[in-house]
Amino acid sequence: MVTQAMVLNEVVVADPAMNDRKRVRGLQIEECREEELYERSRAKQKIVLGILFTVVALEALYLFGVVVTYTADWFILLLAVTRRLKRLHSQL
Repeated sequence: MVTQAMVLNEVVVADPAMNDRKRVRGLQIEECREEELYERSRAKQKIVLGILFTVVALEALYLFGVVVTYTADWFILLLAVTRRLKRLHSQL
């Protein structure tokens, strides 16, 4: 096994994984499998997955909007209550 060395600020770092042919070949095979899996899926499956991902993304966007609205409402309520308390303290 050939090791590859890099010099970084006069410190030698040997990384045997850089030249590991089995690891590289395994990654290539895995990438090919992923591409084949996508290519083998039917158009109906792709459409259903696209719709599913779209719905999930829209739900996340809606949830973000609800959180912002909820936080804004509580912030406005807090400001109104503190303003009312200042009036009550000034009347006393």
